[in-house]
Amino acid sequence: MAPSPMGGMAVFGVLAAAIGSLFGLVVCVFGGGALLMVGGRFIAKTPKATYWRSVGTITLVGLAASMIITLALVLSVALLGPIGFVGALPGAAAGLLAIWLIIKAMFKVSFGKAVLAWLPTLALAVIVLPIGLMLTAMIVPAVQQALDQTNRTKCTSNIISIGSAITFYRAVNDDKWPADLTALTPEYVRSPAVYVCRCVRDGNRPAGRTYDYFYLAPTSNASPQTIIACDFDGNHRDGSRNVLFANGSVIKMTAAEFQASLADPANAAFAAALRQAEASGGITPPGGE
Repeated sequence: MAPSPMGGMAVFGVLAAAIGSLFGLVVCVFGGGALLMVGGRFIAKTPKATYWRSVGTITLVGLAASMIITLALVLSVALLGPIGFVGALPGAAAGLLAIWLIIKAMFKVSFGKAVLAWLPTLALAVIVLPIGLMLTAMIVPAVQQALDQTNRTKCTSNIISIGSAITFYRAVNDDKWPADLTALTPEYVRSPAVYVCRCVRDGNRPAGRTYDYFYLAPTSNASPQTIIACDFDGNHRDGSRNVLFANGSVIKMTAAEFQASLADPANAAFAAALRQAEASGGITPPGGE
């Protein structure tokens, strides 16, 4: 699974910018039309301006500015990564230029008068910007949390599927454990996507790693509570791991709980193999050998 060209947080930043711009557009449509009409009649000297013509103008310029600013953010984040949000500055400048040019064309005035006709809407920007930022501060964490929860649920489902595939493999192979995860594909696993944890942040997956879960075949006399598979370190931002045991059960553990389980003598071989695999970025053979 190829990483996305933009980081997850960058995508949410662009989404937040679009939401903020849309909110500002709604306010401008209902409040900015009258202000622009006043500006059009008394500043730009265009007596034929009407309220609805003004509303149409402010809607058009608002859409243009929102699209330009959001496009500038998308492009700059794609090229510059996290610092790409500086693209909002030239985007805002380009958005203002577009606003003035549209007013100039629609009201048949000079560029200078187009700027003057826009000035009354500046008061709206002072009101809308803090509200937009406040909404962004509330929306982005909520969206991020919802996406994280969805990804965690999928990750848990992945390792449960791996456990089911191992059980199926043993049922048709005289109770033998698969040597590694490649032994399960494709006969016992429906899709290679099962081996990919969607919680892994873009850029955090080592080059060449195709499995986000570590597996080590236990000994034939292993106890049911012996760990046989888990997430690689760093899959989840909080350090937690989904852990698969020899009896097929899956438990989500905090970093401290997982380390305590690794300290159990029954998991000594798994702990040693996991450390070796993680030291190499998880690109050793899937069985850790």
